Formats: sequence, structure tokens, C-alpha cells
Amino acid sequence: MRKKQVLAVTDRVIGTTTDVMLLVLYSLIGAASAGSSSPIKISQSMDEAQKWLDSYNYDTIKHALYNLTKKKLLRRPKKYSREDIEITNLGWKRIRELVPTYKEKRPWDGHLYLISYDIPTSNNTSRNFLRQYIQKTGGAMLQDSLWINPYNPTKLIDTYVSERNIPGTVLISKIGKDGAIGDETIQELLERVYHLEHVRKRYDDFIETFAKHTASPFAGIQEYLSILACDPQLPFPLLPKNFPDRKAYELYTFLQTLPRRQAGRLAKP
Repeated sequence: MRKKQVLAVTDRVIGTTTDVMLLVLYSLIGAASAGSSSPIKISQSMDEAQKWLDSYNYDTIKHALYNLTKKKLLRRPKKYSREDIEITNLGWKRIRELVPTYKEKRPWDGHLYLISYDIPTSNNTSRNFLRQYIQKTGGAMLQDSLWINPYNPTKLIDTYVSERNIPGTVLISKIGKDGAIGDETIQELLERVYHLEHVRKRYDDFIETFAKHTASPFAGIQEYLSILACDPQLPFPLLPKNFPDRKAYELYTFLQTLPRRQAGRLAKP
């Protein structure tokens, strides 16, 4: 994926330019530095960011950094030069909210859940909110008003519907992984509705491009995060055979260490 495409995904997922810049700094210094008190050279980071974020101008990046400092997500340590900055604890908290996380543990009860609802069309806003919430909990739409979720959403959805006084009926039923819906097996259905073949191809392309360590690790971190944001992270027993998500994650964790190593080499006299 070209960097403009990755940036478009990042911008859509993250939102504001300020948050995008915080993610850029996170990518530049590597997650291994999370919580570190070591400063980042703002000039070096901005130079690298400017090369990559070519849809933003230099003043926009400077303004984003100013806003991050004003919101106390960044700070400039007094004992270092004015070009040094640190990501604060509040900044790292915000990063954890923004950055998708690879789930190494995915507890699963062995069932899949079908969610159907009958909400009056006069309450279209409630229907839309419920759809968004079902998707947020891991659901994928099979057809209008019918969703599937590999994780048991019963308590979450019951609470959500009750707290928001959503009218109508919401029904949740469960099926085994060896079942079928229509002419499709559960495995075929999951691969289709969660677009797993597309996600696989993106992971494969990421691995092929960045395993050689000739491309920018910063670009690799950005690209991996954009893929992970689209990965439904299904329970491991439901993933297709040889699905490359784990291999991609291991490469990503390695790439995270490279910006800090490179910065260390640059700092040496």
C-alpha cells in the first residue's frame, strides 16, 4: 500500500491532524520507548514526518506539535535543548486509545452468535446506533437486521439496549462452528463477511515489503497499524489455515525497535 493510502486510512481511523501527529511520533520512536523519559529530537522527527506526510505542510505539523504540547500530551524538558520533546504519560494514554492492539489472547466459548433486531423505522437513529455498537463489539452484517459475532455479545448488547431505551426487539441466538447458514459453511461465511482474504493479502504484502528491512520502518509501522485496524481479530480456531497475522505482528514488533536504534546511532559523535 502506498503511503498516501496508508495516511488516508490513518486519518480516517485517528481523526484530527493533532492525533495523527501523535501517532507519527509514536511510530518514529517505536513502542519500545513507551513511558521512557528519553527525549526525542523534534527537528529530526519533524524532518522524517515531513518526508512521509506529504499531504500536510510544515506549518500544519508545527501547529499540531504546538497543540500536543498545549494539551500536555508532549512536553519540552528544561534540561534539554528547545528542540527536545517527550511524550507524557497522558500522551501515552492517548496513544493507547488511538493505536489498534494485536490481541494475543482471544478467549472463545466455541459458539458463534446471530444477532437480529426489529426496530421501528421511525427510530432510524436508534437502529444506526445499534448497528455501530454491534460492529464495535466484533459483529459483521450478514444482511439487513442480521449480524454475526464470534464473541458472545449478549450482556453488552442487553446493557446497551436497556441504557439507551432502544425500542423494538433484539434477539441473540448461538450456533456451533461446524454449522452452516444457507449454502455456506461457517468458515466460508466468516471469510466472506469479514473480508479475510483481503486482510490476508495485505498482511502478505506487508511481510514481503518490510521483511527485507530495506524500506522505512516508520512506513512499515504505519502500514501495519492500518491493516490491524481492518483485521477483525477472530478467535484463532476460526482463522483460515496459515493466516499470516502472527507473522506480521512479529515483524511489526521488530520494526518498532529500529527507529530508536537508528536515532541512537545518529546521536553518536
